Amino acid sequence: MLKENDIIQKVLLTIEQYKGNANIFKNSVLNNEYTSKKSNFTRLLVWKTCFITESLNLQAWETNLKTSRVIYHKLRQSQEMQLPWWKLDIDSPFYAPEIVDRITKLSKPQRLVRVQNVQNDPLVLKSRSPTPLGPYEISEEDVDLLQSIILDIHRLFPGEKLFHDETNAALQTKKQLVSILYIWSKCNPQVGYKQGIHEILGLLYLNLLAESVEIPNTNTFSSDDLRILSLYDVHYLLHDLFTILNRFLISSGVISQFYQTETHLMASIEHFNGMLMKTDQLIHYNLITKLRLESQLWIIRYLRLLLLRELGSNLEIPSLLWDKLAACQLLAGNGQQCIPDLIMFIIAVLLVHIKTELVLCDFSEALSLLLHFPITSRLNQDPEFVDKVFKDALHLYENKDNDLKLYEYGLKLNKKYNSRLRVSVGYTSGDSPSNSLSAVSSPKLSTEVTRSIPTAEDSRAAKMAFEKVRMEMRLKKKAQLMLRN
Repeated sequence: MLKENDIIQKVLLTIEQYKGNANIFKNSVLNNEYTSKKSNFTRLLVWKTCFITESLNLQAWETNLKTSRVIYHKLRQSQEMQLPWWKLDIDSPFYAPEIVDRITKLSKPQRLVRVQNVQNDPLVLKSRSPTPLGPYEISEEDVDLLQSIILDIHRLFPGEKLFHDETNAALQTKKQLVSILYIWSKCNPQVGYKQGIHEILGLLYLNLLAESVEIPNTNTFSSDDLRILSLYDVHYLLHDLFTILNRFLISSGVISQFYQTETHLMASIEHFNGMLMKTDQLIHYNLITKLRLESQLWIIRYLRLLLLRELGSNLEIPSLLWDKLAACQLLAGNGQQCIPDLIMFIIAVLLVHIKTELVLCDFSEALSLLLHFPITSRLNQDPEFVDKVFKDALHLYENKDNDLKLYEYGLKLNKKYNSRLRVSVGYTSGDSPSNSLSAVSSPKLSTEVTRSIPTAEDSRAAKMAFEKVRMEMRLKKKAQLMLRN
């Protein structure tokens, strides 16, 4: 863990460097200027600035921190949020006897009003009825929820000593994570708990814990020093973790698009297919039309875990990406949900990077490649690989409503990353391109090249080909809708 004076120095240097402007600070995160390579970098500051304080003003921190922490404290005190440890098998390491005394001390037990729309922030307290309700009764669904969460937490990050040491400390850590997920799930009944959320929480926990400290009981710190340290107070780690998890998943649209229902998830996958077609028609054609490899067979883990597993076993790599996602979400402003689309464009860029391999695969080979993205080899070739992927994806996101610009930037990506790949395109009479991409070759298979991937200089022919494919896709969708109806 960091020492108190180191924390104070890093934060003050960061505030001075960015003149106390949170937007400039977040832009520096997006532009890869404020990273773990910088001596004054602190990831905890990034995440709590983006999702709690929303400011680099020390005076504003105190109020925002207190507000979010009070909410979680009240949630934990509610009867409805008490975890039924005593309902578990007595030989379970998570079993604990019921504490009756604590419940009887609640003179006016009340139930939290559950959120009916996951788009709304469940941390905004609703008004409560002045009439006290009866004691909350633990249901079978509550016990099932607890058992499901425990099962996943048991399997969280195998090999990570913090979670899997045979010590009481490791058990307490897992119980803390279970508690957060249980309360979060109860606050979001329309979604509940879904597998995958525990891994997102686990990575957030590791990063925040690494920089949290005990605030010493001493008078050697100034009032500003104490405000800074309050952000890093380990006693409020769980409070802040709950708030960050909620805002990272709910406000960003991750839950509503990837987790809420299977219908929402399939709509997101279909949206990805459209984005992929606009960015790289050949990959879309090869996977979906030629190989008939439907995206839902491989992409669900990419989406729900926010690429956590696809970026390798070194958790620092997805952490660096998530820093940028956090900064991007706050810059997008209220009501904007940029993270889901950004994730999809990142996936599209990743596919461009393995395009040469993909077009030579059969069904099973392509599926295996997609389920085991070769991140290690890419990072060995270029340690800045993930940063460059994000930069390309961000450019695509900024032009997401302009189909032609997406297509043109896709061509630039191919020229940059797949310069040796050649595509044979068949033509009918005249200048009109045919509907098929008749052959795909690489130097390994054939030295004959019929036509290279078009560049920006071929813009007239490229635009005609693009418009034709787009029109065909629209007609195909209309036909599918007519058949369904």
